[in-house]
Amino acid sequence: MARASLWLLLAGCAALSGCASKPGPVDTAATIAGDQQGTASLLQQARRALDAGEFGNAAAQLQPLGERNLSARERIDFLLLSAELYLMLQEPDLSAPYLTELNDLLPQASSAQEIQASLLKARWYEATGQYLAAARERDFQAPLLSGDAAKTNHERIWQNLMLMPEAELLEWAERSPDTQFGHWLQLAAVARNSRLTLDEQVAAVSQWQQQHNRHPAALSLPGGLAMLQEIANERPQQVALLLPLSGPLEKTGRAIRDGFMAAYYESLNKGFPVPRVRIYDNQQLADVNAAYAQAQFDGAEWLIGPVNKLQVQALQQRDSLPLPTLALNYGDRTDNESSPANLYQYGLAAEDEAVQIAEKAWADGKRRALVLVPQGDWGERIYNAFREHWLALGGDISEQRYYPNRQDYNPDVRALLNVDESQRRYQAVRRLLRQSTEFEPRRRQDADWIFMVALPQQARQIKPTLAFNFAADLPVYATSHLYTGEPNSARDRDLNGIQFCDMPWLLQSGSLQETVEKAIPGGQGSYARLYAMGVDAFRLLPRLKQLEVLPHSQVFGSTGALMLNAERRIVRRTECTVFENGRPVRIANR
Repeated sequence: MARASLWLLLAGCAALSGCASKPGPVDTAATIAGDQQGTASLLQQARRALDAGEFGNAAAQLQPLGERNLSARERIDFLLLSAELYLMLQEPDLSAPYLTELNDLLPQASSAQEIQASLLKARWYEATGQYLAAARERDFQAPLLSGDAAKTNHERIWQNLMLMPEAELLEWAERSPDTQFGHWLQLAAVARNSRLTLDEQVAAVSQWQQQHNRHPAALSLPGGLAMLQEIANERPQQVALLLPLSGPLEKTGRAIRDGFMAAYYESLNKGFPVPRVRIYDNQQLADVNAAYAQAQFDGAEWLIGPVNKLQVQALQQRDSLPLPTLALNYGDRTDNESSPANLYQYGLAAEDEAVQIAEKAWADGKRRALVLVPQGDWGERIYNAFREHWLALGGDISEQRYYPNRQDYNPDVRALLNVDESQRRYQAVRRLLRQSTEFEPRRRQDADWIFMVALPQQARQIKPTLAFNFAADLPVYATSHLYTGEPNSARDRDLNGIQFCDMPWLLQSGSLQETVEKAIPGGQGSYARLYAMGVDAFRLLPRLKQLEVLPHSQVFGSTGALMLNAERRIVRRTECTVFENGRPVRIANR
C-alpha cells in the first residue's frame, strides 16, 4: 500500500515546484557498477528534499531505491526517509509498513539510526493520538540526546503528557511509581489538575521538585511551571468585574459572577492571597468608557468583561485601552485590523470545538465527512471553522447540509445520505425492466463519519433517524451542544455512540463544582458552562503572562485546557467522551 502511494506521489511530481524530472531508460551494466555511489547520492538528495519540504522531489529520489538490493544500513536509511516522508505528509498509516520493517532491522542499525528510528516512532504515536506511548518512547531516548535535540525532546514529552486526561495520568503513574517516567506522569497530573488554585499548584510543583530533585523535569521545569511563583507574586491586587446583571443578559452575567466569586472565596477560605474585586453592572453605566473611568477611579488594575459581543468588537477597534482587559466574549476576526495589545478575549467559542472534533476524527483515521449543521449564522460559523481545519488536515467533505428547526428530520437525513437517490435508481431500473425486482434502499458509501451540530432535543431525534436510514454503522462526532450538562440516561439513551468533547466542569466532580451546585436553588442547569467560565476567568487572569511568554503553555481550567493564540484570544481544548447507556464516558487515549 505504501509503495503504491509512493508511485501516486511521483505521478504528480511534475506539477510540484522542485520535483526531479522523470528518468529515461537506464543502462543496466552502468547502473550496477554505480549502484553504491548512486545509492548514497539518492539518499542524500532525499534528505535535502525532505528538509526543504520538497516532498515530490524526495519521493522521486526514494522510488528507485525501493527496487535496489541495498545493504542493511542503506535499507535502514531508505526506510527512515520513507517513514518520515509520510509523517510529514500527515499520512501515518502509510508510514506504518516502513516502521514495521525498521523494527526488524534494528539489530543491524547504527546508534544514530536507532535514535532516529525511535524518534520517528514517537512522531508516529503522536500522529495517531497515542500520547502516552509517544512520551514513553521519548523519555527512553532522552539520555542519548544533547543540545537542541534534547531540549526539543524534553518539551515534546511534556506536550504529549498534557494531551492526556488527569485521571489517565494518575492511573499510569500508579503502575510505575518509582521510575523516571512515573515521576513525569506525577508532575503532569499536578499540572493537569483543573481543581487546584494557583497557590496550590505552586506548592505541589515545589514539593515534587524537592522529592525528585535529580529528575530531568526538576532540573528544567517544562511548560511554564518555572513561572508559577513569579506569576503568583505579581498577580493583580484589584480588579473590576463588568457584567450584565440586569436586562436581557442578566442570567448570563449572574452565572459568570457567581462562578467567579465561588473561585474567589475558595482561595480566600484556604488562606491564599486574593485581589480586591469590585463588580459593576454594565446595564447601569452609560457605556464601556464610563465603566473604565469608574474602575480606574476605584483603583482597578484590570478590567474583566464585557460579555456583549458588540462591545467586545468595539474594543477591538481601539488603538489602546485604559486598563488591561480580559473580555468575556470574542469579537469577529478581522484581516485588516489589529486589536489593542492589552486586550485579551476569552469565551466558550463553538468554533474551538469544531476544530478539536476535526483533529480527533483525523487521528481516528477518518477521512471523508458528511456534515449536518443547523441553519443560521451560528451553524454557518461552526461549519466554516470545521471545514477550514478539516480540509487543511487533508480530509474531504462528501456533502454538507443545513437543516431547519422542525419536528421531523427524516427529509434532511435522507437527503444527506442519498437514500432518496437510491430509491430513484430503483424506480428507473424497474421501469426499464417493466417487472418487479428485489430492492433494499442503501445510503451513500463515500463517507466514513458524520460531523453533527445539534441541541439536545434535535440530537435525540437525528441520531435514531440516521439509524433508520441505514447509517447506524457510521460514526457520529458532535459538539458539546447536544449535552445538557445534566446526566439523564433515560432521555439521552438515543445518543449512544456519539462522540463529543466537553469541559471538565461537567465531566468530573470536584469540591468547588459541588459547592456551586448546592448553593444554587435548582442547581446550575443549562447555565453550568457559564459558572465554569466564571471560575476560569478568576483563575486565568494572573496566568495570562505565562500564556503570552510561552506560546505552547496551557492553563488547565474548569472549561478545558486554555491556550493563548497570536491574536490574544484564549483557545480551548476539552475532554472527549462517548455516550454509553445514556451517559457520557471519557474516551481513554490509545
